[in-house]
Amino acid sequence: MQLRETMRARHAPDVYAGPNCDRHEPRWMGSAEGDMDGDGPVGREGTLMLSARTFPPGTVVAVSIPVCPNCQETPHDMGDFPDGKGGWFTKWSCGCDFDWHEWASDEFS
Repeated sequence: MQLRETMRARHAPDVYAGPNCDRHEPRWMGSAEGDMDGDGPVGREGTLMLSARTFPPGTVVAVSIPVCPNCQETPHDMGDFPDGKGGWFTKWSCGCDFDWHEWASDEFS
């Protein structure tokens, strides 16, 4: 059976969140067939939900995560750490010193 992609979502944090517009807030951005405006927020409160009733039998859901350009590992969540400004941020880490927070700030700003 041939498959056709009809929806897409990407974890694209809001890199201008918080009272000073300098915090990363997790969010899903995506689009589906028929979207006139392209990517927009999807999900609810950072959670992407797919109801099995919405899709026909045989639907495939695939998740792809980024690979570090230096060590070729995928990042893992190290927990929440103080951001130095009275708030918290999630620390993503891999096998080297690649700065995932800086990468996200550049990628999604």
